[in-house]
Amino acid sequence: MSIRWGTVEKYSEDKFLRLTGVRPFVFEEMVQVIRDFENEKFIAGGRPPKLIIEDQILLMLQYYREYCTLFSVASSYNVSETTAWRMVVKNEKILIKSGKFSLPGKKECLSENHDHFLIDVTESPIERPKKRNQVELRTFKRIFTRERKKSTR
Repeated sequence: MSIRWGTVEKYSEDKFLRLTGVRPFVFEEMVQVIRDFENEKFIAGGRPPKLIIEDQILLMLQYYREYCTLFSVASSYNVSETTAWRMVVKNEKILIKSGKFSLPGKKECLSENHDHFLIDVTESPIERPKKRNQVELRTFKRIFTRERKKSTR
């Protein structure tokens, strides 16, 4: 079910925080940063976006907060999956480029004294042995070549 900006803007601060993961004043800063970028970039006009800026940010925050698929987020906002992905990536880049919403890098975190670190490893890639993959590839090529020679005789 789609929760659009018209409904969300009436929520209390606690309810808004529970839904989006950010406080209303942070959300307003995000909207202002993206609005300023849009005003600078699209002076000449162009095709208007299907969703208003507030709904685009809600879509992005819902995608990050609920960790659901882009298909489910896109269908709840009546846009295509690729459009939702473009909105998420575009708004993310704008917000990071502004410098207000980026996290410090590894070096900055390591240089300061901290008692605890929290590391998210939910999507860390699995290391696989490279040598085995090369051997399998050579074996596949040898079998494929052998089959190919048989078929041409």
